[in-house]
Amino acid sequence: MKRIRSRTPGNIAFILMLLISSLWTFWGVSEMFHEGWYRPFEWIFFLIPSLISVSLTVVSLLFPKIGGSLIVLSGMIFSVFIFSRMTQRGTPTVSDFLSWIPVTLLFILIGVLFVIEGFRIREPLEREVRWYKRYSKVIIAILIPLVIGITVGVVSGYRYFNRYDDGYRGERIVEGYEITLIWAGEGPGWHKSSTGNLSWNEVALYGKEPIGFERKRETYASYEDFKRYNMFRYLNYDGTKLTDKVYDFWRLPTIDELTRSMYKDNECVGCPWNGKEGIQNYKKPPDKETPLWAPDEPVIYYMSSTEADEREYYSISYRGMVIKRDKSEALGSLGFRAVRTGKKP
Repeated sequence: MKRIRSRTPGNIAFILMLLISSLWTFWGVSEMFHEGWYRPFEWIFFLIPSLISVSLTVVSLLFPKIGGSLIVLSGMIFSVFIFSRMTQRGTPTVSDFLSWIPVTLLFILIGVLFVIEGFRIREPLEREVRWYKRYSKVIIAILIPLVIGITVGVVSGYRYFNRYDDGYRGERIVEGYEITLIWAGEGPGWHKSSTGNLSWNEVALYGKEPIGFERKRETYASYEDFKRYNMFRYLNYDGTKLTDKVYDFWRLPTIDELTRSMYKDNECVGCPWNGKEGIQNYKKPPDKETPLWAPDEPVIYYMSSTEADEREYYSISYRGMVIKRDKSEALGSLGFRAVRTGKKP
């Protein structure tokens, strides 16, 4: 390849990688506190994309041909993985495609630019400058993501470690916005841990023969199925035992009941559901606090009984965001909390 003198390809590649590293760091630290704060090793998991991005940037700045080739290879592998997953789930939308460009096609372009930089002719003065000037881009590539990570971590840490938690995990009455409900305590009526993950389908079809959850995740339940077979009908009065007999003491709350029951600083900030996805019109942003949530447990999303369509239903995050989910989806961060029906034993 013909040797060049222009620094433009290398500078463009550096700026783009710095931007990607910064965004990954912001996302990683934010998610670390959003989902992984309760378990130390989860912290490392969410920081891996940022660490990889920064490492590739540093290698590419020191050894452009090698680093650029690694970035191209990473972009190609990730592109195949992401786009194959998209097609498996159905026809990808334009927004789906665009959202992954920074770590697929753009990544490949950045790698090519670094390879081009590797063929640039170095001026004699570039070899004689002081070390901190020679390695200024390397320092910036490490320092800026580090500053972003520390800043986001301090702000998020202060908020998350100052959540209100009265320590009570039993059955309780929660006064929401124009609604009062009795919520299940410790037991099968309150799924708040990351073990025994269940999908909406499994919850909905529990009572359908054979009774139980086995082999029901991929069978899409209708709302009529849910009303007839859902597991909450089989909970005993105390909500401490899941049986094979219908009692109808408990039910899964609707998405409207969940939005009305959100809390912050031991104060109800709930509101009616507006019928759409996204953040609702809360008095102030809710948080993962008692009485509705268990701040020390991994579940950060609750299921609702509200169906969106044949394949999706509505869930809610502890920040009050309403989200559509596939009925077959099961996550360690997705749980539920039952409410009483009013029926007496």
